[in-house]
This record gives sequence, structure tokens and C-alpha cells, in this order.
Amino acid sequence: MRSTIPLLVGTGLALAMAPLPAASAAAESDQASALEGLALRGRAQFDALVANNDEGSTITGGEVRRFYLGVEGDLSDEVAYVVEADFSGPEVSLQDVTLAYQATPSLELVGGHFKPPVTNEDLTSDTQTLFLERSTFAGAFAPGRRVGLAANYARERWGLQAGAFGEADGHDLDGERGESRLVALRAYGDLLPGEAALHVGASAYALEMDNHDPTVSLSQRPETGRAPTAVDTGDFVADAARFVGLEAGYGRGPLTIQIEGGAINFDGPTTSPQFAGWSGQVAWRWTGEARPYDIGSGTFGRVRPDRPWGQGGFGAVETGLRVSRLDLDDGAITGGEMTTYGAVINWLPVTRLRLSANLIQARIEDAGPGVTDETLLTLRTAIDW
Repeated sequence: MRSTIPLLVGTGLALAMAPLPAASAAAESDQASALEGLALRGRAQFDALVANNDEGSTITGGEVRRFYLGVEGDLSDEVAYVVEADFSGPEVSLQDVTLAYQATPSLELVGGHFKPPVTNEDLTSDTQTLFLERSTFAGAFAPGRRVGLAANYARERWGLQAGAFGEADGHDLDGERGESRLVALRAYGDLLPGEAALHVGASAYALEMDNHDPTVSLSQRPETGRAPTAVDTGDFVADAARFVGLEAGYGRGPLTIQIEGGAINFDGPTTSPQFAGWSGQVAWRWTGEARPYDIGSGTFGRVRPDRPWGQGGFGAVETGLRVSRLDLDDGAITGGEMTTYGAVINWLPVTRLRLSANLIQARIEDAGPGVTDETLLTLRTAIDW
């Protein structure tokens, strides 16, 4: 046996040094081409919070609100991918993990783990939203990322998005369990030609709960990451749910106005509650920049300073006001009601760096303690790449 070892080693070295077959060389070329299109992506958001309520309780502290790391790239002229995860919590959580195929100039097919097409604000990246957190309306009723398939069709003035999804990430499955199913649809359009944009849209989804654990609960904080939960339905049993929402927005130059609202109905064996909410916000860029409207996604996009810091300018300065309302009371379900009033100032020295101060005044109406007022101030430093 020992005498064969040098022979085997020598043969292996000879094969390793030999020219690659044409098929292997082609595979390496394809792999190299894919790697050439790969780019790192991510975001880091650091928050400091001061909050108090009319009962004299005060909360202070800081946190890493989000810390995403991932990659994106093109496998071909028609196929692109994104892989991203959030490392800010005690456990790593998947964010967008998608494979997209551009079937035609107007039609994109997407598969993987991503958000269903529901509500304008939830579909706007948190790197581009006006406020630091999404409204209580969008936070409560958007179904969150799930594994599924979707089609996005966009023309010059309108778009249509539809998808079918399964269970949210993190749910265990077994042979006796059928996972939940969700079908979502969103249609939108821009009614104004030229520089100004007048966005109108509607979204809806139908959700069928899994047959093993059909319990549901809705809860929300007062639009601040570290704040405690303010309204909460607790667990109740439902077989299915249906959501319908409307959205509108106007953008021209430094002015942006957005409004959206909707309701969700649950069907259950003992109770069938309906919950509703809405939000409205207005923004003004004092340095003159616009929030461009993207017809491909039906959302308002990123503010880019006309005169960045270090290039003869101060960057972009944006202020905004928002009012939102969430009602989680209906019949036997007394989750509470919450109205929030928000003000924000964003300074973007350069395009992907944002320093923000976000003030929230929340009024919480609960069947237990009654009415509570909370004031919350969040300071954030955020960068994305």
C-alpha cells in the first residue's frame, strides 16, 4: 500500500496542473462574471431615546436600531439577486433574500423572502422614509416579509403588483400543519404629467391562518423603536383576515404630502373584529431638493443633496409633520386606541448619511388605565451603502 501513495500523489498533482477542460473553463468564466457584478450593501442606524409619560415614568437609552449586511448583484442581464440580514438583535433575522427576473421592460418576476405589496409606507425603505419609524397604521396592518412569488408590472404612468406568499420566517412546520397563505394585490398610478407627481393607489390582501395555531395578535409602539408596547389586542382566534387600504401622495419640488388608511377584518369562530387606522404627513426641504417619485415601485424615493457637505454646500435639510391613528377596539377585543403627532428634522450632509431628531406625542386610550399621554424624543445617526 505504501508504494502506491507516491504514485497517487503524483497523479493528482499532474491532473491539478493540467489545462482545464473547456466545460470547466466556461464554468469558471461564468462564476467570475457573476462575482464581477457583486456589491456589498447594508445600513447602520444608531438611536438615542428620551421618553416620559404623564404618570411620571421616564425612559432613556440607546440602541443599534438596525444593522443590515448583505450583497447584491446580477447573474445576467435579466437576473438579479439580493441577500440581506439584520444583525442588530439577539438573533440574526432575514430581510430581503430575493431572485428577480426582468421578463420584459415592464414585467419583473420576484421570488424569495420579501414584503408583500401592501401600503405605500411599508414598501418605502426605512433609509428613505420621512420619519424614523413607520406610522402605527402601516406597522400594525402590513403583514411583514414572507416567502413567496410576486409579479411587478409598471408602465410609464401606472403599475400593478401581485403576489402569493406562505408563512413568515421563523415558523416551524411539521407533517400535521398547513402553513398560512396570503395573496396580495396593489395598483397605483401617477395622475400628473411632468415634474409633479400625484400618486393614488389601493392595496389589499387575503390571509388564511395555518390550521395548527390560528391565534392572532396585533400590537404597536408609539412610532419609536425602544418604546414599550402601547396598544395590544392580546391573542384571539381567527381563521382568515382581509385587508383593504387606500393611499395618495403629492410631490412637487421641495414639498411632499402623503395620506393612507385602511381596515382589516378577521373571521373567527367566536369573534370577528374589524380594526382600522390612517396616517397623513407633509414634508418640506428647506434646501430645495425633491423626493423623486418612482413609478416602478409606486413610492417616493431618496433625498439627494444638491450641494453636499464638503463640496461647497451644507447638504439637505428636511422637516416633516405627521398625524396617525390606530383603533384596535372592536367588540370583545379591547386592544386600545392610539393617536400620534410627530415632528421630524432630517439633515443629510451627503446622500447616504442622515442625522435626525424625531419628536412624538402619543395619546393612548386603553380600557384599563384609561388615557395616557407619552412624549418621546429620538435622535438617530444613520448610514447606508
